[in-house]
Amino acid sequence: MSVAIVAEAQTPDEPTRDIYFEVKKRGLKTRYIPIQRLSVRVAEGGAVVETRRGPLDASVVVVRGLGYVVDSNTLMRRVSTIRILERSGVAVINPVDALMTCRNKLESIYLLKLAGIRVPYTVATEDLYYGYAAAKEMGKVVIKPIQGSRGFGAMMFNDPEVAFQVMRTLLVARNPLYIQQYIEKPNRDIRIIVVDGRPIGCMYRVSNSWKTNIAQGAVGIPCKLDAELEDIAVKATKTLGLVYSGVDIGEGREGYVVFEVNASPDWRGFKQATGINPAVYLADYIERVARR
Repeated sequence: MSVAIVAEAQTPDEPTRDIYFEVKKRGLKTRYIPIQRLSVRVAEGGAVVETRRGPLDASVVVVRGLGYVVDSNTLMRRVSTIRILERSGVAVINPVDALMTCRNKLESIYLLKLAGIRVPYTVATEDLYYGYAAAKEMGKVVIKPIQGSRGFGAMMFNDPEVAFQVMRTLLVARNPLYIQQYIEKPNRDIRIIVVDGRPIGCMYRVSNSWKTNIAQGAVGIPCKLDAELEDIAVKATKTLGLVYSGVDIGEGREGYVVFEVNASPDWRGFKQATGINPAVYLADYIERVARR
């Protein structure tokens, strides 16, 4: 009944440390492993995932990230490594397919829309003139990377002619265009943390900028969950196959709108704002899975 916690950083960040120490409190053998140190050996006896110490002996693997900026070869190797663990019977949290779905903003926004959840009007294309026409139709738009987090690389445009110039540059650099209609909202959005089908709390992320990410300078303030918010957050989490998540919701003119669902949420701002440590709830779930 051991637990391995995996992420890219050589030194784990605060949420990863929170999980590590909460799991250890429950009497489970716990180990942090940078994902670069997980190797795969395929030989006559089958496939094994191991480190320099030998085969990875864990009943639960918590994956806190596959890497922020990695090339396709590295990403494929890491995904395959985690899939091999899953197929060997190891419980992976969050499951690797769910991690990959959330990493892909287009795939996740499509699945949320399919589930009946309100999302921003979105266009993804590699056709410059198609993107330009979409920007003219939408009015105010946000162009962002299909992969990314914390608001890095997201740009807002009121003028489609300026957006055209930026889109052309992105395409020259072989980046697809991911364009969303800007949602008019208060100077805040809502972050809800869901663990094992239960919303454990929420905060407003208040900002003087249109970007409401804590990493972009927003301030967390506690908010009160209502039944509709709870339903949206739980439904979005289940739709994307996640055990736990951070769901970002905007207060649009026509009602709540889900912007993104984060599969490895950073909850430092959430902890400060609400006094709630999501790792406590996640460690409870991990313990139940490990002791089955």
